[in-house]
Amino acid sequence: MGKRLESQSDKEMSTLELREVEPVREIGYIAEVSGNGVKAVCNLKTLRDMSDIDSGEAEFSPGQIGTILKIKVSKGFLFVTVRDVIAIQEQGKILGKVEMRLDFLGHGIRAPMTETGMIFDRGVTDFPIPGQPVYPVTLADVEGIFGDNDSNHFHLGHVFPQHITPASINIDALLGKHFSILGSTGTGKSCTVALLIRRIVERLPDAHIIMLDPHNEYETAFSDCAMHFDINNLRLPYWMMNFEEHCEMFIGYNSKDRMIETDVLRRCLFEARVDNNEHISPELITVDTPIPYKLSYMMAFLDQEMGKLDNPETLTPYLRLKNKIDELRRDTRFGFMFSGMLVNDTLNSIIGELLRFPVNNKPVSTIDLSGVPSEIVNVVVSVISRTVFDFAVWSRGNDARPILLVCEEAHRYVPTDNSTIFNSTRKAIERIAKEGRKYGVSMGLVSQRPAELSESALSQCGTIFAMRMNNERDQRFVAHVLPEGAEGSLNSLSSLQNREALAVGEGVEAPVRLLVDKLEKEHLPSSGSPSYSVDWQKGLEDPDFVDQTIEIWRKAGQ
Repeated sequence: MGKRLESQSDKEMSTLELREVEPVREIGYIAEVSGNGVKAVCNLKTLRDMSDIDSGEAEFSPGQIGTILKIKVSKGFLFVTVRDVIAIQEQGKILGKVEMRLDFLGHGIRAPMTETGMIFDRGVTDFPIPGQPVYPVTLADVEGIFGDNDSNHFHLGHVFPQHITPASINIDALLGKHFSILGSTGTGKSCTVALLIRRIVERLPDAHIIMLDPHNEYETAFSDCAMHFDINNLRLPYWMMNFEEHCEMFIGYNSKDRMIETDVLRRCLFEARVDNNEHISPELITVDTPIPYKLSYMMAFLDQEMGKLDNPETLTPYLRLKNKIDELRRDTRFGFMFSGMLVNDTLNSIIGELLRFPVNNKPVSTIDLSGVPSEIVNVVVSVISRTVFDFAVWSRGNDARPILLVCEEAHRYVPTDNSTIFNSTRKAIERIAKEGRKYGVSMGLVSQRPAELSESALSQCGTIFAMRMNNERDQRFVAHVLPEGAEGSLNSLSSLQNREALAVGEGVEAPVRLLVDKLEKEHLPSSGSPSYSVDWQKGLEDPDFVDQTIEIWRKAGQ
């Protein structure tokens, strides 16, 4: 009869393809196609019926802004997201139809043998033509796009609007090309950071993660899996600084004799490093080589240089440099950098502790910067960031491991302006942003004021989690640096609820709006707002409260 006999597999595929062609009744048709999206005309009554939870027509409400829809093309489906919904009117009357502007999301084909049952690719491989029908998606469709759950993925939340399908994040893509978490204060940003790090550690217990924590929010969040450092146990010897950091620490940027002092400091620092070296050829030593030296040697070299001068008026730069060094040595606030106990060569143990080599069941280092004096916090951040990068550059062999540096309140250290105060810090972090991927250093930038954050650093983040932003300047800035754009999603930034984020970039299969999972109470960061309505109804329980606070204040928390 000439009829081809179908195998069981053929029948299954035929049935599957039939389901794909007619998954549910169509909601409209394509009216216009452009390079970045399409316009569809949809029946208003159909959209209303399908928005009814009890209708059973569809698992997703197709008329919601941000909802995913699909268009049948020659191979599989083209997935789109709803940007705008506009009623079609004539002489002031709604005609029962709406115009929907849809942004391209990607192309998917069924693949029953895969874990999610779908192969999804970003971009458009087959443009639709006017007249083709538009369908709502099913939970199976969304699961196929966002539901990966292998060893290279972790779940951060659930996909909008049903919040049923887990939103998977690709670990290698997230960390390999940096990430940022942006949002106004109070939107759940710190909890999202804590959850993201915890999910990574659950998947990868031998990770190496450093968190720069300016407000000591994360000590409690990672109490079970982190080593905590503050000014009481942090060791960051002055000799670990490179020459530029020495200049920021010892000279600053407001000295009228800065050029002379810089030249003097360069010569004295070099001589001090060479004089204290026993194992490296002097020809290989520079002012940046992390070799321990004694500040007393530095002072001796300064005295020696001053003895060569004939004109007393030229002594001012030397005396100013000596006084600054002496001041730093005496100030107990700087003990974690200038204590006499730090003169020994302990670089191996310092790096081992900070970078978690070995991990010893604590893959995270939280560095509390709240107690660091404000005048040197930029140098401290610079030393830590640069040390992470330099160690990665020079690490070799099978034991070399990637490192993640998370910078909370990043706009404080890598501001968008060219302020000289943070010059070394900005240079260190921007270098990681631009070159870190080559050496296995990943970076996470967290900020509530993205418009004040260095565009050079933020634009290198391959994945961005954008939470609610009420400031129009911040919204525009985020739209400018997003690695890929979906205008409809960007327009919803100001209307996101707490814990909701728009995730775009390399770490997700496609731009997705997700509700971040809740953290257990014991893993929450200590960043909650005070309860004024409760606290201001209670009197003081301890009459010595003020005295105790002042004593802690004067002792700098010790």
